Amino acid sequence: MIVHSKFKPAWWMANRHAQTILPRLYPKPCDFTPEFQEFELADGDFVELTWSQSPESITPGKPIVLVLHGLEGSFDSFYAKRMMNCMHQQGWVAVLMHFRGCGQKPNRKVQSYHSGQTADVTEFINELSTRFNSSPLYAVGFSLGGNVLAKYLGEHEHNPLQGGVVISAPLQLDECAKAIGTGFSKVYQKYLIDKLVASTHAKIDALDGAEPTPLNKNKLDSLTTLIDFDDHITAPINGFENAMDYYQQSSAKQYLNKIQTPTLIIHAKDDPFMNDKVIPKPEELSDSVVLELSEKGGHVGFLSGNNPFNPHFWTETRSVEFIKSLQQESL
Repeated sequence: MIVHSKFKPAWWMANRHAQTILPRLYPKPCDFTPEFQEFELADGDFVELTWSQSPESITPGKPIVLVLHGLEGSFDSFYAKRMMNCMHQQGWVAVLMHFRGCGQKPNRKVQSYHSGQTADVTEFINELSTRFNSSPLYAVGFSLGGNVLAKYLGEHEHNPLQGGVVISAPLQLDECAKAIGTGFSKVYQKYLIDKLVASTHAKIDALDGAEPTPLNKNKLDSLTTLIDFDDHITAPINGFENAMDYYQQSSAKQYLNKIQTPTLIIHAKDDPFMNDKVIPKPEELSDSVVLELSEKGGHVGFLSGNNPFNPHFWTETRSVEFIKSLQQESL
């Protein structure tokens, strides 16, 4: 089902680029003391976790919300830290799973995280379900993390999550790669490519020849678009033929009609990372999926309110409302 979102952009931030860029300039409240851990994966690699409270102190039945960040994101990303803080303020537990290599340490394997890599999320959600078997589990995914979450939910029709929230997800990756390479959006592409190249350099140094790898520093420094990066880096180290094969297999849009878990998708038509072809049609959604579509909001923006010094981060409020509605339904 597709519904018109109730989101109204702040009067001083109606432009899609303002919605995308300015939110990161506001403070990132953190009313909890973060607890850092590492979670060992079955293939010998690991991911880093950030908890809003020590997992050893979680009382039985306390809701747990898994947060998944975007491309080259982390606990320090404004949207991730703010969402975790929002969940903490509700009296719930929030845990951020950093994708491989996105924490403080490079990962051990040549394989990287990517938009379709759901294996690590699957392992960690299963661990949460086993360890905290009386706690209701929810997940919120931003951008790349939203695509990963939506794909996971479609792949696993019966999973431990009671609900999911998908925010500004690149549900059709080939179209997103095109959109971010046009007009002013090239600024975002340059920002992301610089971060990806830097982190890949660090990966090569950390591996230090320990694993066979197609990664080449000289080639790496010549890459200027996301399609080039995915063609020469993401695809070959993760078993895809090329960028188009990666995009086809990893786009979550094709999985939305299989989702059985109550899922809210939040998307803005003016998202500068995407175009209209990314937006699912009603027949592409299962009965368990609601797509809230707004005219404005930018990419992971959605700031509203009347006071420029104290804006309202709408996705936080909406995510809490959605989770609370699911909790009421389960009573």
